[in-house]
Amino acid sequence: LSGGLLGLCKILKYLFMSTAKRVIIKATQMNDYAAMLVGMVMTIVVQSSSVSTSSLTPLCGVGLLPLEKMLPMTLGANIGTTATALIAALSTYTFGAIHISLCHLFFNIFGILIWFPVPI
Repeated sequence: LSGGLLGLCKILKYLFMSTAKRVIIKATQMNDYAAMLVGMVMTIVVQSSSVSTSSLTPLCGVGLLPLEKMLPMTLGANIGTTATALIAALSTYTFGAIHISLCHLFFNIFGILIWFPVPI
């Protein structure tokens, strides 16, 4: 497992040291709330917060993504993963399913407001 992760980091370092490095550096210069939005949209597209978080982790290991930007992207991924529950709830269109999916969404939003507050 550790050898595979080290190999993945070396391959990603080789791949991302060219044009993609400039794009990643540009993306990390945005504020934390825009990074949260990027994480949310990325998770909505792939429908899994595990996939989006697992794809960002090696980029931190390589040094292309600072840890300070990994946290907002992960928090955005937590909000984005609620889209899957909302889609499933809307497909059944029952009160209980929609109620629970909205609880999931608001639980994540309130958790972010508590642990990642808006600067005043």
